[in-house]
Amino acid sequence: MQLSFSSEQMQQLERYIAEVELFNPVYKLVGAEGNDLVIRHIFDSLAAVGKISDLARKYENPSFADLGSGAGLPGIPLSIALKDYSFTLVERMERRVNFLRNALVATSLSQRVQIVSEDLKQVRQQFDVITFRAFRPLVEILDDVDSILHTGGVVCAYKGLVEQVETELNQVATQCKSCWSAEFIPLTVPHLDANRTLCVLTKI
Repeated sequence: MQLSFSSEQMQQLERYIAEVELFNPVYKLVGAEGNDLVIRHIFDSLAAVGKISDLARKYENPSFADLGSGAGLPGIPLSIALKDYSFTLVERMERRVNFLRNALVATSLSQRVQIVSEDLKQVRQQFDVITFRAFRPLVEILDDVDSILHTGGVVCAYKGLVEQVETELNQVATQCKSCWSAEFIPLTVPHLDANRTLCVLTKI
């Protein structure tokens, strides 16, 4: 993935993985463990770092939000990789919020990453770059996402097959009030035998 991490960033990533593995049996955060966890969730989250970093450079001091953050994916791996930016993790489920609080302390990210324990519809802040992964279908959320996206901001949705994303976007075009243009970026996730796509959405 052509990423260069300092020893501090590697330690943060290792601590985060350890936290997920520690709490996963109780909190049911992800359906994977060991190498499978690293490939399907950590590598997958980091696969878009290059593109998201390029997008962030358009803004003077970009603000990031990770919606439906759950176990902190992709928000925490992204915040470790993109160490110069501040992130907000939006998660409404209390047990996952409790996990995220522990994870931010364990990774020393609490000063740069905050948690908003609310449903998407309740969020009042606005952001330049919004990410989500394994979240609800686009047609169910993009009108609400529109209200928390700064003018000129972008949405980065981690998705699978392009054809599936196109089906979701057709629903958006006919059922949502907001209008979007889409760019599809193929993602390469090491050791993962599955199609992964970053769908970059811009408000029209």
